[in-house]
Amino acid sequence: MQHNDNLKNLVDCWKAETSNIPHHSDEKRMIEFWQKCSARFAKNVDEEKGKQRIAGILEFLEDSGFNPAGSKVLDIGCGPGTLSLPLARLGAEVTALDISCGMIDRLRETAESENLSVKPMECSWWSADIDSLGLRGKYDLVLASMTPGVNDIKSFEKMMACSRGFCYYSNFVHRNEDQSHNVLRSMIFDEQEADGKTLNAHGSGMFFPFMYLYISGFRPLIKVSHLEGKEESPWEEAAERASAFLAHGKDLDDDKIQMIRDYFRAKSPDGIYRTESDVYTGMMIWTVNGR
Repeated sequence: MQHNDNLKNLVDCWKAETSNIPHHSDEKRMIEFWQKCSARFAKNVDEEKGKQRIAGILEFLEDSGFNPAGSKVLDIGCGPGTLSLPLARLGAEVTALDISCGMIDRLRETAESENLSVKPMECSWWSADIDSLGLRGKYDLVLASMTPGVNDIKSFEKMMACSRGFCYYSNFVHRNEDQSHNVLRSMIFDEQEADGKTLNAHGSGMFFPFMYLYISGFRPLIKVSHLEGKEESPWEEAAERASAFLAHGKDLDDDKIQMIRDYFRAKSPDGIYRTESDVYTGMMIWTVNGR
């Protein structure tokens, strides 16, 4: 009885915590946002920092006992193929799902040029019917790596339902990043997030997924990483990224977009906008029959 109460209370809290994050009602805006990000994400994957991150994830999967050779993998929110392509190169048969055709097109181009076993699927995970798509219980590994596609209890349980073996999930543990989005939200929409928290399309980070698994009897293998960094970009690019982010669930007219541009121009006297970040991320892997 105590177990049932604990799980019910946690799920109720999770639902309340994630009730205001972007969901399928905002899919059109989300698609537009990720379309604009596709080139930048592809570039990040090819940079040394991106390659090191991918190598760390593959090592983590190996340490858990997962062997990609001959395995069937579902990658939810695959982006430009950050994990889909490396796993396919190691012999996995990958279904790569993403809401953005820009991401899918980049992945498909690389997969075809290398003759990799990758099946691209342009689809929203929020509204995906895993039974009609033939995804339920089909995969040896289901991945949800830093994706807002899996950001609440419904999308998390749907992810687990597609696995017959391993599940991998990663998200933020703590983020101390550029506060421009909070400042602009207050300036433009006269909004101030409670306790300075930013509305996060990724949901509530690692806390609820981990607690859900633990109370349900799973004991995932966990790794927490820390990354500090600095980033520089032309103020125009920073303004464009901010405009896309702030458009989640909001309408930005020309006057609001100009306010955003004016803000970043003023913060970039030499034309370059500079930010610093202090980020902790977590990743965990478990087997669906591992209780």
